Amino acid sequence: MGLEDLKQITAKLKQPRLEGVLLDFSDGDDCGAIKVGDSTLVQSVDVITPVVDDPYTYGQIATANALSDIFAKGARALSALSVLAWDQEHVSVESVRAIMQGALDKLNECSCALLGGHSLSDVEQKFGLSVTGVVQKHLWRNNGAQVGDAILLTKPLGSGIITTALKRKVLKEAPQAIASMVALNLKAMQVLQDFSVHACTDVTGFGLVGHLCEMLNPAISIEINTGTIPLLEGALELAKQGVYPGGSVGNKQALQAGVRSQSKLPDILFYDAQTSGGLLVALGEKEAQTCLRALRDLGIEACAIGACVSKHAFKIELF
Repeated sequence: MGLEDLKQITAKLKQPRLEGVLLDFSDGDDCGAIKVGDSTLVQSVDVITPVVDDPYTYGQIATANALSDIFAKGARALSALSVLAWDQEHVSVESVRAIMQGALDKLNECSCALLGGHSLSDVEQKFGLSVTGVVQKHLWRNNGAQVGDAILLTKPLGSGIITTALKRKVLKEAPQAIASMVALNLKAMQVLQDFSVHACTDVTGFGLVGHLCEMLNPAISIEINTGTIPLLEGALELAKQGVYPGGSVGNKQALQAGVRSQSKLPDILFYDAQTSGGLLVALGEKEAQTCLRALRDLGIEACAIGACVSKHAFKIELF
């Protein structure tokens, strides 16, 4: 669902803030959050259609994608419920079993229990998870960034472009992109626990610019040096050829009024609808380089891509 559609649906929805609720749908964050005793629980749900042909890999990617919202709040994943919409005409029982095994293997990687789920027949295959987690130290919001903060990104961009190319048979394989999408943001989250994170979100369907906009607050604008952003192999060339998903175009249409771009790169890259992208983090500039070294020591392809500045005419500047 596009940004504008989502805004129209939720704009007039209201509910009382019940006792213990810290975040609900009106906050526009990655997860809901509720205080239960001395613990803060977070909860999210994410479902995607297949982005690759291999069912096991699809199950892994869908699971990494769903878990990412939990990690973006500084939380440990506790339990999950699967959501399976089965296209029985085109997807075999063996393929569904492979999807589920891919999911289980990723859940096991972060010691998250699959408790059950819901399944239904559908004309289009879909799979995802509802995940519950517990905050370990502090609940990270997506909009607490401060003037002077550095912006870090922990995975390359371009998965929407690459998966579109795979679907269109423009590419036969994309091992780097698949490895990126199946990789959990767990280790990155664990590293970040040792730093003063002011804001955190994950880069998924709204693209880099869309998730940067989530990080905004009345005090800041964000400037991004696009030359520092890591791109998946082939993404730049494909973008120049016009190979990108419709969701990326929708993101640009919805967001470009608040963006000034002076980048020499095709700006669709920065609106590209990602699947299982990296964490997008705002933290103090003095800590940023130490944090980057800690992330890279674990093999995480993290980069400093920009900074938070005092509010000016544009929400986001790309240069």
